[in-house]
Amino acid sequence: MTKDSNVNDLSLETKGTTIEKVIVAILLLVPIAVFSATPLYDSKGPELFGLTFFYWFQAAWLVVTSVFYLMAAMLLNRMEGGN
Repeated sequence: MTKDSNVNDLSLETKGTTIEKVIVAILLLVPIAVFSATPLYDSKGPELFGLTFFYWFQAAWLVVTSVFYLMAAMLLNRMEGGN
């Protein structure tokens, strides 16, 4: 590859401070850690609307995960200079 090509737009380097990058990493890694720790929330009680804890906890984390991913995407967009 030559430096003259338009690969600069695909660079893995991101703008922004180190703290912003750490925040993005945390926002992306927390849901992975929670969903990977299945034995910690693999129980029947307490129930919510007739659902065991295992099911409603995962459903709640799906919502939380989407919020985390949205915040990470917005922060990355801001770091890259987007609107």
